Amino acid sequence: MNGGTVVIAVHDGFYGYGTGAGRCNRALLEAVVQVIAPHVQLIVMPIELVPASPEYDPVWHAASLELVRQVGGHVVPVDNGTGGLRRFADLDGFKKASGSAAQAIAHLAGERNLLVLASDVPFFGLGALVPLRVRRRTVLVAHATAALHDPRNAARISWERNGLAELTGSGGHVAAICGHMRQHLNVAYGLPEHALVDLYDGLTGSEWRIPAPEARLLPAAATKAFLLAYGRAEPYKGWDDLLDALTLLDGNVPHTVLAAVTETDRPTGYQRYLAAKIAARQLDVTLMTRFDSGVRTLLAHPALDAVIVPSRVEPFGRPPLEAFAAGASPVVATTAGGLAELVRDGQTGYSARPVDPASLAAAIRRALDADPAERGRLRAAGRTLAATSFDYRRNVREFLHVMAPWVLDVHGSERP
Repeated sequence: MNGGTVVIAVHDGFYGYGTGAGRCNRALLEAVVQVIAPHVQLIVMPIELVPASPEYDPVWHAASLELVRQVGGHVVPVDNGTGGLRRFADLDGFKKASGSAAQAIAHLAGERNLLVLASDVPFFGLGALVPLRVRRRTVLVAHATAALHDPRNAARISWERNGLAELTGSGGHVAAICGHMRQHLNVAYGLPEHALVDLYDGLTGSEWRIPAPEARLLPAAATKAFLLAYGRAEPYKGWDDLLDALTLLDGNVPHTVLAAVTETDRPTGYQRYLAAKIAARQLDVTLMTRFDSGVRTLLAHPALDAVIVPSRVEPFGRPPLEAFAAGASPVVATTAGGLAELVRDGQTGYSARPVDPASLAAAIRRALDADPAERGRLRAAGRTLAATSFDYRRNVREFLHVMAPWVLDVHGSERP
């Protein structure tokens, strides 16, 4: 292979996935594999997870390896200082990951054609560590920032800001996954418009194929009708607000399946707090605490009445897209961040103000009161939006056409 090299560095989504960013990283790998020219070398640099890690998924890992094998690519694991036990470390771990990746990439500085795609926060320090020639060919994909998810962490925000400034000041770029993130990176991190490129999140073809619902995940109380909310067990996901909204609705709603999850075997302090709140208020809610990839299959269950996304802060938010793909309707979401680009009030779902349980309760009520015709209209509009604006293979191809056209297979022989 002498046509150039594409490096994809990811923190989640290769050995397993437990975040929306992880699913997007896997989608990025799928999309690149589908469009890459035969003479271009692919190197994947995932933050390493060992089989003993609770975040490791052998089936997911095997599928990732198969994708790389299809194009004769190579895998170079990245060390983040956790011994392969955690993909997302503290600031010292981010620095370690950036340094490890930079060391592995440095020898590619002489490549005539080179593109480095480094996905998310653990690699934000890369720009200060790689040779200048590599910086100019590096794109950091920003799925989140500390300013959004950890706003009191001044040290991490400073490190992120300095790393992004170092990269963009040397001719590198930062990719925004939606319009909200583009504005956030420009305003909160001071990145100039010319340094920002669009690589909007979305769904690949495989993500439109939702498996049959896994009955084992559905509690008996939900078999006739239920609401579904799922995501990481973090306060910024708005689970508190959802429980407050359900309290305001005073039980006049179907059973709620709340999957506020982590990969740990034991519930975290925040999950225990949610469980105690559910019990104290006697809410008709089943709380799932352990991550299970099968939760997404519940989007295709005929008893599903609505999908709720109550986030307080959300860079993008994949659950609405996944719901659109599954034909789940209506979707209720706050207008936090990128969610407003997906759930458009009265068009693709129902909107609520963030951190406002009364507004969320009103939106849930609207969803439950929607007649079949209204649900069908919302369903069709959601699927159209997902298929047009958030077709990830197309978005990746357009991004590569602008940033590194030499990567693309000009003969059009894309892999399925």
